[in-house]
Formats: sequence, C-alpha cells, structure tokens
Amino acid sequence: FFFQAEDGIRDVERSRGLGDVYKRQWQTIYPAYLNSKLTVQQGRRVSKEKGVDNPTCEEIAEVVRFLKFNCAIEDKAYPRDWTQRGRVKVLIKDSHGQLLHPEILTKGKLLLKLCEYIPKLKTRVNKELQATTPAQTQ
Repeated sequence: FFFQAEDGIRDVERSRGLGDVYKRQWQTIYPAYLNSKLTVQQGRRVSKEKGVDNPTCEEIAEVVRFLKFNCAIEDKAYPRDWTQRGRVKVLIKDSHGQLLHPEILTKGKLLLKLCEYIPKLKTRVNKELQATTPAQTQ
C-alpha cells in the first residue's frame, strides 16, 4: 500500500534541525569574489573595474562591521582554490527575514559596497602612501 501525507506534501530531505535553517540565513563571502586580479572562472563575482586588488578577510569584516552587519571570519578553504584560506559569513537578514540595511537588498549589492569601501580603509591608504613616497636614503 502507498500512504500519502494528509496535506499531499512530502519531504524529500530529512529535517536538518533549526540550526541549519539559521545557518542558511548567513551569506558567505570569499575574498576571491572581490579580487580584481582573478578571472570569473577563478571566482571573481564583480566586474574587474569595480574589484579590489587582493582583499583580505579582515578588510572585508571591517567594512561589514562598519555597515552594521553581524559577521564572522572562518578559516575555511575556498573550493576553487584550496590554498586560499578564509571566508566571511555575513547576516544580512534577521531571524524574521527582514533586511538589516535599507540600501543593501542582496548579496550582490553587498559585494559592490565592499568594493567601494575597501580601498578607502586606513590600512589601504597607508600602504599606498608608503608605496608612493620614495625611500629616504642617507
């Protein structure tokens, strides 16, 4: 005999518990998504013109915190290149599905905001100033 659920809906997957539901609300951002030196095949998700030269997880997390999002840095390998370690998990919606930032509606818009703010970080500006100032010789 074939028994059907009363409402006609069947679960294909087993329930993974509430923990996994909460985990699915976090967006994952690897530095490769923003790296202007990589190709799309290597994992870049923004245009080359808007991308950032070799962003780090710490820089991404700093900007995410500035935008008032919750985030966590994880020591995980990027699937397309296992030598690249680190990713940032970002919560852009609360537990009820409401957006936490009025301007950032999607992960793509968050990536573009990151590309806009990372070059303006003090650490980036200081590095550029040091690179452009000639070394003093005695």
